[in-house]
Amino acid sequence: MNRTLSLLGAAGVVALGVLPALSAPAVAAPNCAAASAYYDSAPTSANLAMFRQAVHCLIDAERAAVGLGPLTVNTPLTNAAVSHAAAAASIKWWGPGADSHRNPQTGSTPGSRITAAGYCPNPVSWAYAETTYTGWGTGAGTPRAAVRWWVHVSTYGHRQIVLSPTLKDLGVGVAVGSADPAGAGSPGGGTYVVDFGRCQR
Repeated sequence: MNRTLSLLGAAGVVALGVLPALSAPAVAAPNCAAASAYYDSAPTSANLAMFRQAVHCLIDAERAAVGLGPLTVNTPLTNAAVSHAAAAASIKWWGPGADSHRNPQTGSTPGSRITAAGYCPNPVSWAYAETTYTGWGTGAGTPRAAVRWWVHVSTYGHRQIVLSPTLKDLGVGVAVGSADPAGAGSPGGGTYVVDFGRCQR
């Protein structure tokens, strides 16, 4: 069984004003040759960094297929995505009718998490978007399942986010298990959050 959840906002990209936090530098590009071994496996706690790289590599491959360049890993976006994925898998509030982007315990939203993480301080302009996915069961909780759903299945604007020519940065969060209570305890569960951004200073 597979549960998928919608993205932030109708258009998927929200522009905000000035942020007070400090920014962290981009980190190294993913090693896609090594990450490809994780494309079709559900995440395990021992290898979450490789699963994050797998998602990034699959996203970049989808972008390359339509003539777009790769995205740059950004530490604040990664921190925001990792914390949200971990909270979602722990609390398990994603499900039919739920807002996967708003943490019901803390009230955090993509904008508040990305701001708190320090993405793009003092910008001329900036934008962000977030995609979420959770799945469980045979093949449904894998990086490939998440990216495939965003780009080739969803009708909620995920494809436009992943293939946006204006978003340049990303951070990937991956957690073991489903974020939907219907998938609690089921094998092969995975929860995925990708925060995308564009920062102009």
